[in-house]
Amino acid sequence: MKKIKYSIIALSTLVMLYNSGCQKQLDIKPHDTVESSEALKTSKDVEGVLIGAYTAAGLRGLYGGRLQATTDFLADDGDFQYQGTFSEYTELDNKKITVDNFFVEGVWDAGYNTIGVCNTVLANLNLVLAAKKAKVEGEAKFLRGMTYFDLARAFGRAWNDGSPTTNLAVPLVLTPTTTIAGVQKVKRNTVAEIYAQAIADLTTAEANLAGINDSYANSSSASAVLARIYLTQGKYELAETEATKIIGSGLFGLVKNFADEFQHPSQATRVFNSTEDIFAIQISSQSGFNALNEVYASSDFAGRGETIIFDQHYARYEDGDDRANEFYDVFTSKFNNTFGNVVTIRLAEIYLIRAEARILKTTPNLAGAAADINVIRNRAKLANTTATTVPTLLTALKKERRVELAFEGQRLGDLKRFMEPTHSIDGDGNAVDSFDWNSPKLIFPIPKRERDANPNLTQNEGYQ
Repeated sequence: MKKIKYSIIALSTLVMLYNSGCQKQLDIKPHDTVESSEALKTSKDVEGVLIGAYTAAGLRGLYGGRLQATTDFLADDGDFQYQGTFSEYTELDNKKITVDNFFVEGVWDAGYNTIGVCNTVLANLNLVLAAKKAKVEGEAKFLRGMTYFDLARAFGRAWNDGSPTTNLAVPLVLTPTTTIAGVQKVKRNTVAEIYAQAIADLTTAEANLAGINDSYANSSSASAVLARIYLTQGKYELAETEATKIIGSGLFGLVKNFADEFQHPSQATRVFNSTEDIFAIQISSQSGFNALNEVYASSDFAGRGETIIFDQHYARYEDGDDRANEFYDVFTSKFNNTFGNVVTIRLAEIYLIRAEARILKTTPNLAGAAADINVIRNRAKLANTTATTVPTLLTALKKERRVELAFEGQRLGDLKRFMEPTHSIDGDGNAVDSFDWNSPKLIFPIPKRERDANPNLTQNEGYQ
């Protein structure tokens, strides 16, 4: 895998420079590889690489915004349309992705770069001070587990689409590659294997990390991704349990007004986490920019002004819904700060995960599900739901997810979990081609460049 090779070499080089920076004389040896034993020697070195893992995950190609945007474009059924100059977004919008789509390549590259850095941290835990080892391991495994789950969903079939034990997802790489000669020609692992590894990583992270609310991964962050996975697998009791851990921890709370959860242009520098943020990518003017701002905001707020929201989406909001006020012209106000943090997990989603699990588990808790839905509705200044049965509560739940989590990268997972179709649209927003929830066109292709470098990577159905 060519890109992984380059990323690992770059990482090794950066670590080498980090170790050399404090010395009076830079001793450059004529090596074309860097052994980890030379690059990493102390606990501080490994902790520095862990910070690099957060940086890798936060690049705009992955959790910095493009993973969320690319999957939302692919799932969209006419709520919005990309009308700009990036052909890659147009391909996703039309469900006609080419195998050399730059943004799809970017998700793969940034994903495996993050995994590679995490693998380097985990392979060198023996260097970490005993008092810090569990935390370092937990944070690295949180990032790796979350990344593997999202790569599996993007590049593999959904858990409920056929057999996860035979359907292929992405390669499972758990050890760092530190030399050119050590690059492996890996094959794709099954959906079940990737999910199992993600669960194992996140379970360790949940156990190792403290229950605090700060800028780094914590126990609740791991619980939240586990809740997503269990919901995806239809393990509703487990999803409910993980969601309840977070809600009952007392560490997080919904902000009073929906608009307060999102970034505002009056603060054009780093915006710190809110009480609702369970995990967020920290953006600053030194570290990059919010790619969701780039794709969804108008030029007045440093965006490209190329994603147009149609009346179909506005019609989803009830009269009096405060969330309907988060728009200006034909744009969403959720991402109007180029240096605003990218919130990947927030408490509102956890309430909705628990509501869905309570509706669908073997012995439903309909009153509890309604109560969770009402927490979200009441914050939006709406009255309690009138739904009382499994079908009506599920309809209410789907609607709340559609308006509460709009443009946050949740739609493709929802569409496949609920087995709902989507379609592409023409320039006027009219439906054109229809796609079932399990259409091969709703799965990313394995990037052509990766297959050229590694012939063991088989392609997804419908792509060459």
